[in-house]
Amino acid sequence: MAPDSSDSDGDSLHRNLYDDLAFDELEPSGTFTREAAEQFFPVHDEEQIDTMDSPVVIETACPGWQPGGEHYPAVPDSKGEQIQELVDSVEAGAAAVHVHPRDEDRRPRWNDNDLLVDLLDPVFEECGDVVTFSQGWEVSPHADYVSGVADLLERGDGNKYCQGGVVLPPGLFGAGALHSLSSITEAVRYYEENGVKPVFQLYDTHVLRDLKYHVFDQHEAVWDPFVLCIRAGAHDSLTTGNDPWSYFKVLSEIYNVRQTVENSVVGLYPGGRNWLPMLAMGLIAGANVVRVGIEDAYWKYPHSDELVEKNSEVVEMAVELAETLGREVVTDPERAREVLGMEYTSPQ
Repeated sequence: MAPDSSDSDGDSLHRNLYDDLAFDELEPSGTFTREAAEQFFPVHDEEQIDTMDSPVVIETACPGWQPGGEHYPAVPDSKGEQIQELVDSVEAGAAAVHVHPRDEDRRPRWNDNDLLVDLLDPVFEECGDVVTFSQGWEVSPHADYVSGVADLLERGDGNKYCQGGVVLPPGLFGAGALHSLSSITEAVRYYEENGVKPVFQLYDTHVLRDLKYHVFDQHEAVWDPFVLCIRAGAHDSLTTGNDPWSYFKVLSEIYNVRQTVENSVVGLYPGGRNWLPMLAMGLIAGANVVRVGIEDAYWKYPHSDELVEKNSEVVEMAVELAETLGREVVTDPERAREVLGMEYTSPQ
């Protein structure tokens, strides 16, 4: 006969139905012995997964190309504002800087080496050594990668102002110049001969194939590991705004680079409305260098219209996210150069 659930004691459903047995006299089931647990739930035998077990270098891109003022108050326009924001970004955790300087009229002057040096020198004085990723090519029928970088090398008595030189995709027509294969190979040869690490920009999947076939397989570039950066920062690119394709793109491109160019340092430049989730995916997939900053980011989060208020704020977010994921954030410039396969050639 089933027990009466309306027992006057009010808890018949919960009382011990075996009152003649003390709990401490019950033998544990053999299923839950230590030996059984180790056999059927062998967590102690799980091997470590090393995808994220590598250091990550954070590069800051500031002030970038976006107009400032009322349109985007985060952009530091004056010389003093630019210097202070670069210093704040380095102190926030960025080991590398990428700068498009602005003149006294607050207009971008990316080929003005006087301005670039005027901005970087105070950063060196305030922060000590930093890694510089500079865009040294100048507009000409075929992009001139040599003249501007040669000038920076002379000013720094070495590569102080251009430790890594940005190299755009072969065949690209960008910012008024054709980045022909001949100009790219000339750039790579000159950079490597003069201690400037080529930082190759991957704008699309075919760029990796072109670089491998025309540059790496032909031994035009020999200074490995090769730094290959996936540029997912174009605001007009559909792949930066569509979920979940933006995440798939980051994952597939990182592993595509690793499988195509075995000895490579993989970078990710996320941008657009979805920069933050793409950054997270890159950190999860083990990207070796990530670039963040107001050159590529406008909205703080993909799901709101909250603007980024300061470039250093974005760097802080990247550092916190990386550390939450257990990634080692490299803040020492010399250690960062080791990770990136670079060297410093100016007097220290």
